Amino acid sequence: MVNLARGCDLFVSIFGGMLFTVIVFGVAKKFKLSNFWAAVVAAALPSFAYAGYAVANWPGLDVLTMHLVAYPTVALLLFQMGGSGGRSSGQVHWAPKLLIGFFLLVTVVMGGFVYIAAKGVPPSIAQWLLPNIQGKTVHTGFAGVVVHGEEASKSIAYQRNLDNKLSKLGWKVEVFGLTGLRSAAPGDLRVVIHDKNDLPVSDVQVSIGFMHPGQSAQERFLFSAMEDGSYLAKVRLPDSGEWLAVLALERGADRIVLERALDGV
Repeated sequence: MVNLARGCDLFVSIFGGMLFTVIVFGVAKKFKLSNFWAAVVAAALPSFAYAGYAVANWPGLDVLTMHLVAYPTVALLLFQMGGSGGRSSGQVHWAPKLLIGFFLLVTVVMGGFVYIAAKGVPPSIAQWLLPNIQGKTVHTGFAGVVVHGEEASKSIAYQRNLDNKLSKLGWKVEVFGLTGLRSAAPGDLRVVIHDKNDLPVSDVQVSIGFMHPGQSAQERFLFSAMEDGSYLAKVRLPDSGEWLAVLALERGADRIVLERALDGV
């Protein structure tokens, strides 16, 4: 899966690079370069710059291809608009227009697919597209390869019963500091559990892990019980990007697992 958060945002890098291509073309024309050489320079600078960046921060072959198609396409469009003789003819043949429009459409569509796969559908759009998701945790990003066998079916059935178990126990769980977690430095995470009488629940083993949807947690952090009845842990995200926080509460035979999507930086 493409991790866009490790570098520039996909749309910023593509369309920002397109804008940079236009600027380079304009500067090249100011230096009296012909349309051809201005287009060559405008296509080469952002393409080689992003290729060098991709070598150091590999974004995936699909993302690299989109960038290396988008920048020269804009340069070609500028060359065609300027005319081969260095002066604007005011007219561009329909064939180059169609070809350029096709590649621009492919770039936008592929960019949208990669963005949704990595980050999921934006919540505002998801609520409009998906039915009955109010108040629910929805993961629309690509979850990777998941085995759908007998054990997976048991796990799904178990997950569906967690809300009922939490309601029967009468527990109210509050988590503080989750949205402020970062990968650069650890932060304090506090969990408060109250029973139906609004009293702190003690003797609960609390742990949290972070994973991509459909995958297992890389590391789990254990919480320490405080005198005020809360549970505290020093936690940091494994890396930047989209994560799923999995909070586990265990006491005796009772086990509750709660999930929340995070967008770490």
